[in-house]
Amino acid sequence: MENKINAVLDAATQTKVNASIESVKTDLPFLIELSSTDAKRIIYMESGRIDFVRRALFLANNNPKIQPQFFEMVDFEKDITLAQSLDEIISKTTILLKMLNDTRNQAGHEAFQAALEVYNISKRGAAKGIEGAQTTYDELKSLFEGQGKSAKPNETIKP
Repeated sequence: MENKINAVLDAATQTKVNASIESVKTDLPFLIELSSTDAKRIIYMESGRIDFVRRALFLANNNPKIQPQFFEMVDFEKDITLAQSLDEIISKTTILLKMLNDTRNQAGHEAFQAALEVYNISKRGAAKGIEGAQTTYDELKSLFEGQGKSAKPNETIKP
């Protein structure tokens, strides 16, 4: 069994990382959390829409006769600037989030593989009458049975 992840996240580092995340929230006090209903109602600023919005801003700034009367142009400019600034942060945090997920998934995979090995050894040990193996097997079997369809407790799982 290959062990690609061989690390420990100590409490001090975890505290520091959590503080950094809280610092981002503090530095960006305008961040919001949309309800699922609100999230469905808004228009998402995708790459194809950015050019449209930029061009509309440019044209409105250069032709006061077509500027909407119900909002301030400065707010329009602030919104597009903020959206663009957040795009860069989102891009970097998306990469970070993928790395966090991938690392967690790999570490979890390795831990589950090791647990399967203990399970299979205890199963074989119980069949041979090795002391303590039956108790270990019975306890793990009850937990293993609820793990889904990908593996069955009566099969020897190969890592």
